[in-house]
Formats: sequence, structure tokens, C-alpha cells
Amino acid sequence: MYNLLVVDDEEIAIRGIEKGIDWSSLPIANIYTAYDVEEARGMIAEHTIHIVLSDIDMPNQSGVDLLEWVNEHYPSTVTIFLTGHADFKYAQQAVQLDCFDYLLKPIDHNVLKACVNKALDKVRGLEQLAKIRVTYDKFYEQWNKQLLILIERFWQDVLHYRQSVAQQHLDSTMHTYALPLYADSPIRAVLISIEQWREEWSARDEEIMTYGVKNAAEEIILQDDSGHIIQDGNGILYALFYSPKDEYSETIADRCKQFIHQCKNMLHCHLSCYIGEEMEVRQIRTGVQSLLALERSNVSATCAVILERDHKGTLENTAPQQVHFTDWALLLESGKQTELSMRIDECFDQMQESKVDYTYMASFYYGFMNMLFQWFNKKSVPMTDVFANKEWEVGENVLKSLSRMRAWTQQLSMQVTEYANQNGKDVSQVVEKIQRYMEENLGEDFSREQAAEHVFLNPAYLSRLFRRETGFSLTDYLVRLRITKARVELEKTNNRISDIAVAVGYANFSHFSKLFKKMTGLTPQEYRKKYQEV
Repeated sequence: MYNLLVVDDEEIAIRGIEKGIDWSSLPIANIYTAYDVEEARGMIAEHTIHIVLSDIDMPNQSGVDLLEWVNEHYPSTVTIFLTGHADFKYAQQAVQLDCFDYLLKPIDHNVLKACVNKALDKVRGLEQLAKIRVTYDKFYEQWNKQLLILIERFWQDVLHYRQSVAQQHLDSTMHTYALPLYADSPIRAVLISIEQWREEWSARDEEIMTYGVKNAAEEIILQDDSGHIIQDGNGILYALFYSPKDEYSETIADRCKQFIHQCKNMLHCHLSCYIGEEMEVRQIRTGVQSLLALERSNVSATCAVILERDHKGTLENTAPQQVHFTDWALLLESGKQTELSMRIDECFDQMQESKVDYTYMASFYYGFMNMLFQWFNKKSVPMTDVFANKEWEVGENVLKSLSRMRAWTQQLSMQVTEYANQNGKDVSQVVEKIQRYMEENLGEDFSREQAAEHVFLNPAYLSRLFRRETGFSLTDYLVRLRITKARVELEKTNNRISDIAVAVGYANFSHFSKLFKKMTGLTPQEYRKKYQEV
């Protein structure tokens, strides 16, 4: 039901509309009246008025003044003018102010009712629009709340080859997320490598503390510059600057030094920052791979700020090694054919652009085959089980054609990933070697840096690799090994519990007891009493 307000300075006119017309056939709940504009405003403010039926020529203020006020404060209220003045000026103003209709007195009651009925249709339409607007505003608010997460997801998809970097795709998606970028816009990435936590954090604790590092990076590194701090799917943090300038790298370096100092003091971690060169958005994968290569090659400097430009010559001199076969091997083992296929395509696109020669092609071939041979050796799988037709053999024609080499590489990678998916997945040789290292040195103080030296890797890179393949942080995995060994000792021997604690690497008995109870639900004493077999 709806409410009608009749505004006229003549009482007889109001009475004729209010009492002289049978409104029962229309969904009119209440008819309110006012004798001037001021009183009408009060009525509209006090009651929900859907339709205003107003005279134009009234003392002090006119119906046109009332319509202007209604449009400003109550835009869902529909106004009809009913006047004895056929003045073109009034009619023109009414049209300009979007009056619903302009009727002249005297008027047939049925014509007036029909006009009000049409106005009710417009009221219903406005109500529907208002509901849509409320729904839209609700979802728009939710969208804004989730926008940072969606933007981070977008960059993760770009870096992990789930989002095309073709210009039309990039431009469209970045427009959707209101990013001030195009595919050819300049961008700069800073890789934030968490090298060591000063505490023995669990995987959950590390995630919480990494979130703290991420917030600190936004405040100290990014500051008020246009950009975002993102965490990719492997847990690596990046600061992305959307409007970089060449001379700005020194400023970023100073901020990174301050950031490293603050994180060391406040967040109990050692980290380094790798500052990339300016690049176009569509080149971000290549730029990030260069930073990852810098990080992997850094096995000595810690808590350092490293600029890519200072190592550019070194990277260029090792051009044939820029294909990261180690990463490709991980994708093979995990059966991620789609991501691997996109990486292969991007690699060959770069070869095409660089116009590589036969020597480079041969280098690629031997590197790719070496990766495959290592995979087969690790799995103890005969190559003929996967390549029944000896597909690994290539002739001179293949080595001299990028397109043929691309197709050959894609074919072999597809066959291997399909085999991996059908026959299960396993950890890499690097992770397996670290697991053995932990088992053999269970009673010694464990150092992530020493473990990384054991496999000749950067500590931060090793941590990410280990977690990605096992699902555990290095600390969590070591605790599980130690407690498992302690349980066996408690079950099978009469050795003192304090000696068992020392034997599995815990000189602090209280700490050992807390960890043991956290994992088993029992203290060491309770566990021995319940399960000892001796």
C-alpha cells in the first residue's frame, strides 16, 4: 500500500481530491494534505510519501520549489502537478525537474485516478531499483573487502602460469581489479627472502609471523607508493611497485635496509631483499625468475640488500643456465602438466625473441635430457616404460628448428607428467637428502644454514622447497622425527628419560616434555608407564 500527499493552498481543491474521488480501487493506504510548501515538507519528513499531487502557484514558495526539494531529499517520491495555470514557463520547469505529469484544472476524476495509477507503476519500479541498489551496495562492499585478496590471487595466477600474460587478457583483468596498470606498464619487484627465524616456530607460527613481515613490508618498503605486497603460492613475499623510476632504486634500497633491521629486532627473523630492475608487467615472470636465481645463488650473504643491476653481467654470462630445470623437475614430479607446458612455451618464446643459435639449442637439449635422466634414475623407472618409441632421440632437423624442438619438449613432458600422475608422486632428491641428514644428526643442534650448505642451496629456498614437498616446515619435521625416536626409546629401553631427551637433541628436559605431551597427549613418564614393553 502507498501514501498520497495533496498540496494546495485552496481548501476546497484539497477536499475535492481527498473526499470527492473514490480511491478504493487503487492501493492507496493514506491521503495526507498540506496547504503550503513548508507544511508539505514537514509531512514528507514525518511520513513515507510515495506520490505528491501538488499545485504550482502557492504563497511564499511554489510547487516547483517543492519539486526541487523532493528531488534532492526524497528521489523515490513521484510528483504530479495539478494547476490552473497553463503557463509554458511552469510546464518547462516541470519537465526539466522530471515531474511525472502536468495536469490542468479542472480535471476529470477518472483521468486523475488514471494518472495516479501510472505514477504508482513508476513508484514500484523505483522501489525495485532501490532493492537492486541495496543488493549491489552489499556485494560491492564485500567485493571491496575481498579486493586485496583477489589482487593477490591475480598476481599468484600470473606468476604460476594460471593467468595469460597476453595484452588483452592482462589489461582486462587488471581493469576489473582497478589496478592502475596495462600489460606494457612499468613495474618493479622486490623479493623478500625470509632466511631464518630466531625461534623454533611451527608451520602455523611461521605463517602468522610471515603475515607480520608482510604487514611490515607494506608499511616500511611500499609506504605510500602505488603497489602491493603479495605472497605467492610458495610462500615467497614480493613488493610490487606500480610506478617505478630508475633513480628510485636507491630509495627502495634504503627502505629495505630499515625493513631488515626492524624485522630482526621486532619479528625475530633474518631476511634479505632482492631488488629487481624495471620491467613491463607482461615480463614479470622473467623478472621474478631472475630474482629467484639471485636468491638461489646467494649462499653467503645474509640480512643483505641485493640489487639485480649489480649482478646483471653475471646473469647474462650464464644465459644457457636461465632455464630453471630444477623447477621444471618439481613440476614433473608433482604432475603439474598445465603449468609446465606454459613454462616451456614461455621459454621457447624467449628463445625465438633472442634468436638463439644451434649451440644454445643443443645446450637446452642436454639440460632437458639430464633432468629427465635424473628423474628416471631417482624413480628407478626404465625410460622405455614411458618412452616406448624412444621419443627422447632427436635428429639434426629438430635441433635446428625451434618449433620442432618446442613440440618435442612438450610431448616428452606430457608423457612424463602423465606417468607421474598414474604412478604416484615422491619427494625430490634434495628433500630426501635433507631428511636423511636430519635422521643421521638427530641428537645434534639443527641449523637450517648447515642443512642448506649440505645440499648447496640458499636456506630460504630450501625451506620453501621442503614445505612444498612434505607439507611440513623443517622445524616441524625435525620435531616429529625426534619425538618418534623418543617414543621408541621409551617403549623399548629402560634408559633414563633425561638421557633419552639429550639423545634426541633436547638438552632442556622441560622443553622436551612439553613438546612430547603436545604431540602424544601424554608426558614422557605417562607414555612409558602405558606403553613400555621391557
